[in-house]
Amino acid sequence: MLYRYLKVLLFFMGSLATYAQGETSNWFFGNGAGITFNNDGTVSSLSGGRINTFEGCASISDGIGNLLLYTDGITVYDRTHNVMQGGSGLYGDPSSTQSAIVVQKPQDPNILYIFTVDTSTFEGDPDRGLSYSVVDMTLNGGNGGITQRNVNLLSDCSEKITAVIKNCSEESIWVVTLGSQDGSEGPFNTYHAFEVSTAGVNTTSVKSTFPGLEILDPRGYLKFSADGKKLASANMAFGLQLYDFDNTTGMVSNQSQVPITAPNKVPYGLEFSPNQRFLYVHTSNNQPAIDETGHSSSLLQFDLTAPNVAASEIEIDRRPIYRGALQLAQNGKIYRTIAENYVRGTSYLGVIESPNELGDAANYNHNAVFLGSGSATQGLPPFIQSYFDRVAIIKNSDGTESTSGEICQGEEFSFEADVIPNATYEWEKDGNPIANTGNTLTISNADLTDAGRYSLSIVPNDASECPIVGEAFIAVNPLPQTPVLNLVQCDVVLNGPADGLTAFNLEEAIVDDAYSYSFYETLSDLNAGNAISNPIGFLNTTPFNQTIYYEIVDSNGCANSGELQLEIQTVVLDPSDEKTFYECEVDPEDTLLAGMFNLDQIRALEYPNDDMAFYATVDDAILEQNPISGNYLSEATTIFARLESGNECQDIDWLNLVVNPTPRLIFEEEILWCTDGPPLPIRAPDGFDSYQWFRKQGSNLEPISTQQDITIASLGTYSLEVGYHYSTNAGVFECYNAVDFEVLPSNKAFIEDIDVTDLADNNMVEVLVSGDGDYEFSLDGINYQDSALFENVDPGFLTLSVRDKNGCGITKQKTTVIGYPKFFTPNGDNINDTWQLIGINEEYQANSLISIYNRYGKLMALISPKTNGWNGTFNNNELPASDYWFKVNLEDERIYRGHFTLKR
Repeated sequence: MLYRYLKVLLFFMGSLATYAQGETSNWFFGNGAGITFNNDGTVSSLSGGRINTFEGCASISDGIGNLLLYTDGITVYDRTHNVMQGGSGLYGDPSSTQSAIVVQKPQDPNILYIFTVDTSTFEGDPDRGLSYSVVDMTLNGGNGGITQRNVNLLSDCSEKITAVIKNCSEESIWVVTLGSQDGSEGPFNTYHAFEVSTAGVNTTSVKSTFPGLEILDPRGYLKFSADGKKLASANMAFGLQLYDFDNTTGMVSNQSQVPITAPNKVPYGLEFSPNQRFLYVHTSNNQPAIDETGHSSSLLQFDLTAPNVAASEIEIDRRPIYRGALQLAQNGKIYRTIAENYVRGTSYLGVIESPNELGDAANYNHNAVFLGSGSATQGLPPFIQSYFDRVAIIKNSDGTESTSGEICQGEEFSFEADVIPNATYEWEKDGNPIANTGNTLTISNADLTDAGRYSLSIVPNDASECPIVGEAFIAVNPLPQTPVLNLVQCDVVLNGPADGLTAFNLEEAIVDDAYSYSFYETLSDLNAGNAISNPIGFLNTTPFNQTIYYEIVDSNGCANSGELQLEIQTVVLDPSDEKTFYECEVDPEDTLLAGMFNLDQIRALEYPNDDMAFYATVDDAILEQNPISGNYLSEATTIFARLESGNECQDIDWLNLVVNPTPRLIFEEEILWCTDGPPLPIRAPDGFDSYQWFRKQGSNLEPISTQQDITIASLGTYSLEVGYHYSTNAGVFECYNAVDFEVLPSNKAFIEDIDVTDLADNNMVEVLVSGDGDYEFSLDGINYQDSALFENVDPGFLTLSVRDKNGCGITKQKTTVIGYPKFFTPNGDNINDTWQLIGINEEYQANSLISIYNRYGKLMALISPKTNGWNGTFNNNELPASDYWFKVNLEDERIYRGHFTLKR
């Protein structure tokens, strides 16, 4: 059994024996939000609260934690959540930072004082400063009533107020606010401390004025440290000030300005750690309150023991939230409001779990407390800070300190205080006395009923000495349940007798992942802490049935143990019971013969009502490791199906996965058809067991043939599917592959026109064609070119050829290019003896007329394309060698002029 020793560190206190921390047990704040602090240090949300405030609020309970009242500074609600008798019209304000604080009259728990600080929120709204009202809790059947209301103490002041016990010899309480020196409107530079004693409220304050201080913004919190020695003041844009406080005289002194270096520099909420070492500050970027977004806040920690407090700043947290309050609670944790903007809060509080620790060790937990239907805005209820100076601090084994402790049911815990001669030791649990007068208290074999709040008052024999008060919250966590667990495993036998020994995955016995488990082979191992080192793969040592042990540990570290019964179920793998499943190769183009098996489909068909899983190996199936499911890509292999009932192995099946090759199909994606020819014959590749041709019409496939050869007579998209057929015990298994292809048109060219540019230095011929083919062009039927334009063409008669590159044929057409010789030599050698235009004859431009002139313009001859041309004579007389001019009137109505030379 574990033994936990909790030493309570005790502090000398004032007259706190008069009070118990129950006064701070219930908080009501924000929009209908409320929480209560349980005796074991936990927090529960409360419903029924009627408060509705943007900022200020106050709550108070009696010494044992029963709610007395709460208020927003204007309306007071009693313990039944009804408006208290006379509890309306107080001079606080829900928009005042610390709208109110409740102080009990010393030595009279039935009289409470509600101090309020007002503010002005709109033009014409009066600011009534600091006032107090008196509550008599004996009225209205114990629900209380207001007997005196709005007694004014200062006509104007800031929105901040705090309180602390005066000292242990006097039972008075100091209530402090910040205002001007005379309490009138003006810059705030004076702290006013009003004493509440057995005589009531002293309306004359103790003033601490700081001439150099000029605070013009009333907003922000004012807080004492729990021991009353330090005072912190947050003044928004006017910064953060830290002071010393003399709780005997009520004087504030030693002002220190603490600059803030974090990006969010405007301080609002404040709180001291229980050990008084750290100051926590909730700062913001002071984005305008009406803005929906853009807000940012930081949670800062300052070490008050550091030589330079400002330099010790640590930003614990930064988030896009609005400014808010910080408040220490009786469990030693500090709570933070979380709001989105001025008018919209959230349903959570943040918590600094370990505020006595430095930096990140303080352990800020955002959204830690759920408020149910309520929401937190910017304020939390303030209390007499001295209430929290009596929180006991537990020294942990690692040297850290905490305000609460947790143990497990059945463990022992102990408190120990210093021995003070002749002192009286008074122990209590949850406010009830414990019959123990010694300096130690030990609880053996703790039960759940031992959880609660333990307190100790050490009263010295000398009445002039202050009592020593300590307190701690103890939570006793129940042990986890340990029913007898059973694990049935399959022992797979391929041949021969079963030996009853197999491997177990002991972790399959775990029924709740929220716990951690350890397993032990014997009770001796359990007691010695010798856990099984290989829970996955543990081999039983006793055939067929064996009892081992387990230990279960919950999130609190509480452990319990129980039995785990191991049972072996013999499974014989019979080849005749094998199941075989076939799939086609996924990618016939690669070298891996792998198929995609739909294991979910196999499971639905073969094991529709079974608790089972597939595994790649028999070892994985036995140990339930690495299950496989869904689409499983695999080569031909064997897998295993493990069948269970109630986490007990019932059987293991052998499944053969067979992968058959898929046809590898190589086929043209485009096939050209000469549409001016016969239908297109197409032959599929050889070597396949089946062929199927389809015509694709949108998303539909129209079957057209099952032969290897097909004739197609229309353009469009087609699909060819080929298959292999495999014979199996279950019949024929087929694997298919398909390819889509397009039948595209081509044909012989149709010559639309021939554009000839002739009788020029650069004769050109351009062919204009139409058709679906891809054409090339030639003037001699031998040499082809892609361009339909020919340049520098010699004059004469031509046959143009247009050939389809796709083989659909050649189209030919004759044409002519007209030209003329530059000279002729009529000397009877039958070479250039006559002159005639080239490219015209009795068929082309036959009706053209050619006129020839000498250099003087005299007509020498008229010739026709139908003749051999001019022989160089005029009236049968040979003309001399010279240049001669001609004029051609072509049949196509073109006229051309030129000249040539007659050579002799």
